[in-house]
Amino acid sequence: MKLSTRRTLALALALSLPAALLFATPIEAGQRRSHPPALALKRVTKQIAPGLTLTKYIDKKTPRRTYVLTVDLSTDLTFDVTLARGVLPGRLRTSDIAGREGAIAAVNGDFTDPNAGRPVHPFQQDGLLAQTSINRGTAFAVSSDEQTFSFAQPAQVVTATVPGGLVWTIDRWNQGPPGVGEIAAFSPLGGTLELPPPDSCSVRLLPQVAPSPSATGPGMEQTFTVDERICSESSLPRNGGIVLSALPASDEAMQILSLVPGSTVTLDWSLGWSNTLDVIGGSPLLVADGTTAITECTTSLCHRAPRTGIGVTADGKLLLVVVDGRRPLHWSVGATLKEFARIFLNLGATWALNLDGGGASTMVVNGAVVNRPSDTGGERGVASAVLILPGPDPGQP
Repeated sequence: MKLSTRRTLALALALSLPAALLFATPIEAGQRRSHPPALALKRVTKQIAPGLTLTKYIDKKTPRRTYVLTVDLSTDLTFDVTLARGVLPGRLRTSDIAGREGAIAAVNGDFTDPNAGRPVHPFQQDGLLAQTSINRGTAFAVSSDEQTFSFAQPAQVVTATVPGGLVWTIDRWNQGPPGVGEIAAFSPLGGTLELPPPDSCSVRLLPQVAPSPSATGPGMEQTFTVDERICSESSLPRNGGIVLSALPASDEAMQILSLVPGSTVTLDWSLGWSNTLDVIGGSPLLVADGTTAITECTTSLCHRAPRTGIGVTADGKLLLVVVDGRRPLHWSVGATLKEFARIFLNLGATWALNLDGGGASTMVVNGAVVNRPSDTGGERGVASAVLILPGPDPGQP
C-alpha cells in the first residue's frame, strides 16, 4: 500500500469530531466506518508544536484511557525510528531514547526479543539496514521525503555486485552465522550481538562513500573496497566495515576468497521500498484500506491489554496511539485487538499497525511520560522506538 500524504480528502478527522467518539458499536471485518459511535467521552487536546497535537480520551465507563499524537509531517517535524542503544543488542526506556535523540515525542517501537534484546522484525534506521529477520510481520515504511507511507510485509533483498558484474545474494544481515549455502553479513549496527563468526571464511569491506538510494532498484546502495580475506578459527573484526562470511570449504567460501584486496564491491539492501530510510516492523495489521484487518482473534495476544500502534489518515496525518491497560480500578483496562483497530478507524485511519504492547506501551511528550505504563516498576526497557523530531533528522544521509 502507498498513500500520498499531501492529498486532502473530505474525511472528518477525529480531532474535529465531538468527544462522543470511541468504542461504541463494533466495526466488523469489511465494514467501513460511516458515522462516529455515540458514547460520551472526555477529550482533552493540547498542541505540542506546530503540526503536533496530543489528545487524551477518557472513558470512565469501560474504563479506558487513550492517548493520540496526531502528526503533520508537512511541517518542520520529522519521523524517525531508532534502536534503543543505536546498535544491537540493547534495551532502554522510551523516555531515555527520546531524550538521547532530542525527540519532541516518542512511543515504543517493535516487539523486543526477550532473549536477545533486539527488534523481532526487520529494521532499518536512517537508510542503514540493522537486521533481517525470519519474522517478517508487517512493516511501516516512510519515504525519505516523508510524502509516502507504506504498510506491507517487507521483501528482504541484499546483494553484492563484485568485479566482473557478478551479483551474489546475501542471505542474512546481522541475523546470525551463515548456514549451508549462505553468505552472511555483519555491519557495525550488529554491535556486540552480531559479531563475525569464528571458523569461517570471511572478507572485510571498507566503505568508500556513504549509503545512497540504489540506482538499480528499490533500497539503498554503498560502495566498498575489499580489505582483508581469511579462513580462520578466529573471527575477522569489522574495524568499521562490513564482513561477509561463509562456511569453510563451501562454494560461497570460494566466492569470498576470490575477491582481490583493493577491488570494489557494491552492496545493495532493500526491505521492498524505494527512497526509504526508516522501516519498523509490527504485528498484526489493524486497519487496511479503511476497514478493520482483524477478523477472528482468540489467542492471548487478542485479549485486552495495553496497546501501542501507528496509523495514517486519508489526508496524510500520522497517528501514534497508546492505550493504557491492566489498571482496572477507574483508570484503564486496555483494548482487545478488535477494539484497538476500531479506535484507529474512529480516528480516521485508513491504515494502522500494532506495535509492541503490554508493559512496553509508553508515550513520551517533551521528555515526560504522559500515560501510565502497566509494569509495577514503571517504564519497561524496549529495543526500539518511534520518534518525532523537531526539525531535520541529523542521522539521515
